[in-house]
Amino acid sequence: MTPEDIVALRHLVDRYAEAVDDRDGAALLALFTDDGVLRVQTDSGPVENEWTGGEVVRTLEAVAGYDRTFHHVGGGVFEGGGAEAVGRVHCVAHHYERTANGPVDLVMMIRYHDRYRAQDGGWRIAARRVAIEWTELHPAHPARKVRS
Repeated sequence: MTPEDIVALRHLVDRYAEAVDDRDGAALLALFTDDGVLRVQTDSGPVENEWTGGEVVRTLEAVAGYDRTFHHVGGGVFEGGGAEAVGRVHCVAHHYERTANGPVDLVMMIRYHDRYRAQDGGWRIAARRVAIEWTELHPAHPARKVRS
């Protein structure tokens, strides 16, 4: 795997986080191969959701109930060669929601287990397993204007 491949794969996983946070279905779909698969599950639990091909945009339904999300991606390790690669990527995903008891932040510690395939001159996600390692729930505070 070349350094250019690693940079391109890292960019791909960052664009995934951006597409989810922006609720941009077209951008999300463009990151997957035509037969790409997206699975969501707790780390050792059963698969909760699975989508294939154009259905991967349905993952946005899972975040639609939140006022906003913030996915911070890091710790990516990629291996492979030629037109195939695998990766494991860490993510801390914040899910901000206004509730009757005040705003809360549901924080998910996620590990993405990915398979990538070279397609159309770039890398695409062929399969992604979103493994939710654990969650935390915290009170949240809306952003305030900064005094100048």
